[in-house]
Amino acid sequence: MKRIKASFYSGLIAILPIVITVYIFNWIFQIFFNLLKDSFVTVGIKALFLEAGLGKEQDLHFYTQILINAISFITLIVTLIIIGTAMRIFLFKKLGSFLNNLLVKIPLFSQIYSTITQIISLFASDRQRSYQKVVAFEYPKEGIYSMGFMTSNSNHLIEEITGEEMCNIFLPTSPNPTSGMFIMLKKSDVKILDIKVDDAIKLIISGGVILPPKK
Repeated sequence: MKRIKASFYSGLIAILPIVITVYIFNWIFQIFFNLLKDSFVTVGIKALFLEAGLGKEQDLHFYTQILINAISFITLIVTLIIIGTAMRIFLFKKLGSFLNNLLVKIPLFSQIYSTITQIISLFASDRQRSYQKVVAFEYPKEGIYSMGFMTSNSNHLIEEITGEEMCNIFLPTSPNPTSGMFIMLKKSDVKILDIKVDDAIKLIISGGVILPPKK
């Protein structure tokens, strides 16, 4: 039973990200599809088919379904492009900021919304590029290891005081890697890990569940 449970959870963890991604895209697509299904667009498509003599009204369902799906998909892409372009304009930036501040004040919803927003911002931003290497070091005490990101392999301000080579480390929290602490450590106390930044972020978000594969 233990092996079956372990296999079940492993399969669940493996397939869950795909299922959630497909579900979200399908949900957004269905919104556009439902808006267009009984709209003037559908009526116009049917009228064009009838005028072109491509079939009887009762036979047009299949053709209109395909066209509505195509139009829904194109509308979704265009809408996202318009929203992305609008968010670059100052006025819309202020509106987006106002809505964001409003959503984070809703009880219960705000916790989930804030976490998802921060994680998406992390992957969408250039912050990953500022992480030079994934490192491990003993923290908060000897014998306990933490994982972080090297943001600079030198720090002349602290090196002038200590007389030793120092480096800057960002120590993220789990499961939200967008928050954490900035610490400075001796280079000799830092161990560089041979994993990608993306894999390290996944490991932190999962609380240590999703380990990168062995090389």
